[in-house]
Amino acid sequence: MTTAIPSSNIAATGPLTRGDFLMLLYWFAETNAVPEVVGIQGLSRLTRLALILGEESGMNREVSPFFNFHATPGGGIASAGVWAELLGLRAYQVVTPLDSGEPMPAEETAERRYLLDKQIPAHEHKHYPIPARLDRDVLTNKGTFFAAKREDQMVVRRIAVFKSVAELNRLDLAELTAKACQYLATSAAR
Repeated sequence: MTTAIPSSNIAATGPLTRGDFLMLLYWFAETNAVPEVVGIQGLSRLTRLALILGEESGMNREVSPFFNFHATPGGGIASAGVWAELLGLRAYQVVTPLDSGEPMPAEETAERRYLLDKQIPAHEHKHYPIPARLDRDVLTNKGTFFAAKREDQMVVRRIAVFKSVAELNRLDLAELTAKACQYLATSAAR
């Protein structure tokens, strides 16, 4: 286990954090895709899911600080906060990246480059690597335990919204982007 991340209370009590929110996206992507373990492929897909589900479930009004989302010049959606939180979840061994067997799509690379150029300070670039191949992140046993504890604490309406993660995760990136763009203006207005 890494020593860079301090240990935390395993009871998962208190308000939801940004990490809890992303972990729940992975949890619902997995539990509603049984028997397959599909994970969530790439930061671009995770960012759009976070925007859509955050708005539809009302998490954007509770998780503080929530993520900032930015429209990219290529028509994509990027969030430095989602990227940072994903890297934190990996460091804490809650999710683990697996090679998806696909090359890195141009949209994924462009959105990460946009974040490095516009949102992430130059001295922090070394902490935000751009992988050569597309990653598929999946929950570890540790992540599954934490996510299950959080699900127990959620109200029924939110669980129904989160169950749509598996269906949204099956959309191609262009369809997911179109759906997420509806919420981008709402998110930016806050």
